[in-house]
Amino acid sequence: MTTMWFFSRSSARANRASLTGSAIIVALASALLTATGVLLESGLRTGLASDTVGGSAMLLAMVASSFAGTTILIVVFMLSSTIAGALRQRRRELALLRAIGATGSQVRSLVTREVLMVLAVAAPVGAVPGLFGARLLTPALESSGIVPAGYELTLSPVPVVATLLLLVPTCLLAARLASREAVRTSPTAAVQQSQAEPARLGKARIATAVYLTAGGVVLALTPFFLPGIGGTMAGVMSAFLLITAGALAGPAIVAWLAERGLRATAPLGWASGHLALANARGFSRRLTTAVVPLALLIALGTVQSAFDRTTVAAAGEQLTAGLHADLVVDASAGTTAAQVAAVPGVAATFATGVVPADVKIEDDDEEMPLFDSLSWEAGSLAVLPRGAGSDILDLDVREGSVAALDGVDTVAVGRDALFGTGKGYGDTIEVRWPDGEERTATIVAVYGRSLGFGDLVVGEATLAAHGLAAQPDSILVQTAPGAADDVERQLAALGAPVRDVAAHVEAVKGSGASMQDLSMILLLALLGFVTLAGANTLAMLSGQRGGELALLRRTGATGRQLTAMVLVEAVFVIGAAVLLGTVAVLPALVGAGYGMLGTPLPVVDWAMFGGLAAVVAVVALVTTVPITLRRRAAS
Repeated sequence: MTTMWFFSRSSARANRASLTGSAIIVALASALLTATGVLLESGLRTGLASDTVGGSAMLLAMVASSFAGTTILIVVFMLSSTIAGALRQRRRELALLRAIGATGSQVRSLVTREVLMVLAVAAPVGAVPGLFGARLLTPALESSGIVPAGYELTLSPVPVVATLLLLVPTCLLAARLASREAVRTSPTAAVQQSQAEPARLGKARIATAVYLTAGGVVLALTPFFLPGIGGTMAGVMSAFLLITAGALAGPAIVAWLAERGLRATAPLGWASGHLALANARGFSRRLTTAVVPLALLIALGTVQSAFDRTTVAAAGEQLTAGLHADLVVDASAGTTAAQVAAVPGVAATFATGVVPADVKIEDDDEEMPLFDSLSWEAGSLAVLPRGAGSDILDLDVREGSVAALDGVDTVAVGRDALFGTGKGYGDTIEVRWPDGEERTATIVAVYGRSLGFGDLVVGEATLAAHGLAAQPDSILVQTAPGAADDVERQLAALGAPVRDVAAHVEAVKGSGASMQDLSMILLLALLGFVTLAGANTLAMLSGQRGGELALLRRTGATGRQLTAMVLVEAVFVIGAAVLLGTVAVLPALVGAGYGMLGTPLPVVDWAMFGGLAAVVAVVALVTTVPITLRRRAAS
């Protein structure tokens, strides 16, 4: 045991360059996971202990759990890629160990100990900043309305322990899988295989890629059969399945692209380009390790930003379709419906309000009653006046009638909010009012425009029965034909904040976009992690090419040809990454466009896409060309 640990430390010192790169990524992953754990634990702790309206803790738990799911997927994916890349460049070393008498068990033990040493150093280095750095998100949480002012996140060892429980098995499994060829084959075969990549992919790998591709396509089609936010969110997940399938089939895809490039450039007689593309075809597994992280960067940033933009656009469309008014007055400034109705030229008014409340749509889980309090969702309920069956406001009612909201303890619920709950028209939900009273409300209407008007609507009769008053929100105004401009001027003269419907919709869309600031911060953190992991992988791959470049020099390649070859390889990596990332995300974007906007034309944040493509280009060029050329000079 002592001998193996001594040998492992010696091996780690000899390979400190690649292990340092892996340690940096492990530290970053540890920081990201720990910070996410702090958010999740804070939400769970205060959510389980809370029985008052406000729901900040419950909302924080929901936001953190959603982000945690994506973070875990990305971290596992990138750590596996990083560890595999670090060990792949040591295939010859591991093969030689087998050739001089080391058993498969000893090689496996060596790799395991090295990974454990990296984890022992890097995981705490990342966990501590992540634990305390999570508090830097508090201003964004407060501005987004997720937590109240003065909220303090909970700090405990739990996120650190949870991070280690995820990192250790992930890294060990990735190391075992990456070193299995040297362990499972004979020593002679291991040495032979270390000089060249296997020509074919394994059957299990191909089958898994096919199944993931099929699953991704099925998920991407979900919004076509289940429109709305629920089907769209399922469709968005297809991007992750397809990028994983692309990673598994990556060597075949890269080799195919390189082959097409060779055929296209063959008539040009371009030696450097031919050499670069032949290298890409012959070492497609190595190149896939570089392409996939950059493709993930494109896919992750594009799908998240496009989903956010699609959601805002869909909310705007629903507002435009549902508001049959000429003007909208901001009632929060104190203007009353009676004052507006008294203005000459006003034909009808419709006042809406809001009331804070917590809502529980799903029934309690009898098997896990401890988490029942987390079933409550915080938010605001829209309040409609008595006789709400007005043609000024159209919620796109699918079942029931908003006129039934004149009854006590009744509620209208958006179709998206009911998705996956098993509840529907005629069922009941639980509502916790601002005074802490919990009551059962009957669903008397199900409507479709919940993105524009919120998930829940109640009538004034219900609030009056509980002694509550709504906070004024908006007054919708219909004017006599041709009188809209004159009415707007008169309302403005009274000091009432007023605007037409188009301006109101744009203002609501703008506020909705600002509420996504936290989402953007978390997304940028993930993108930064993926970018650094991809750069680290590219740097490791470039740093191991000294012998290859020296051999090319000895066989007659000039320095200029090698420089051109490396540049072409970098451009190939950029193109392959952008192509793979775009193809992986396109089905999700088409589904999102259809599911939320009714059109298969995707909504793309072109600024984000262009920025990500530029980042991919910079990372690929900076981490391949200079490093490889330094290796060429040294050799």
